[in-house]
Amino acid sequence: MKSFPFITLIVAATLTGCVNLKPKPDRTQVFALASDVAALVDVADKPECYISRVEVPGFLDGTHIYYRSANGALESAAGARWVEAVSVALPRAIGTHMQATGFAQVRAYYPWPNKTRDAPKVSVQFERFSANAAGQVEVIALWQIEMKSGSKREGRYIATDLSWDGVEVADYVAKLNAALAGLAAEIAQEL
Repeated sequence: MKSFPFITLIVAATLTGCVNLKPKPDRTQVFALASDVAALVDVADKPECYISRVEVPGFLDGTHIYYRSANGALESAAGARWVEAVSVALPRAIGTHMQATGFAQVRAYYPWPNKTRDAPKVSVQFERFSANAAGQVEVIALWQIEMKSGSKREGRYIATDLSWDGVEVADYVAKLNAALAGLAAEIAQEL
């Protein structure tokens, strides 16, 4: 019977110690693609489209912000994350950038269903969506617009002249957004 109060005392001391731990603030920076793009309000008379699921290399999908280091290894930006998985963020970002061009009206984008079956469907497959060891931001994508008639328009977009200092993640995200804006403008002009 004497061991019961002793065990109770140890459990109470352990629980009290856990309760008195001070929380540490989370200093992780969280970024969203196309979060600062101003939307044009008057695109009602522009061609409609639907942005389908975007394909990215599997190792890039998720919430880590990746780049390649000097030895070719894939590195995650320390203390920074995407607010949503890249495969979910990219259709929204491309649609936002397309509407900002003033050439297109994006009715919906993945993961929401295409309820306007008459609208062209935009598909994008990314070959690269990162930066290399030299700091060059590499965004390479194949895109396709499938019209209601079944005809297709397609192209390959390569972002050029975008470099990152390898330190400031906000600058890296801004360069990725600039590349997405160029991709979106190219697609929107083909609608």
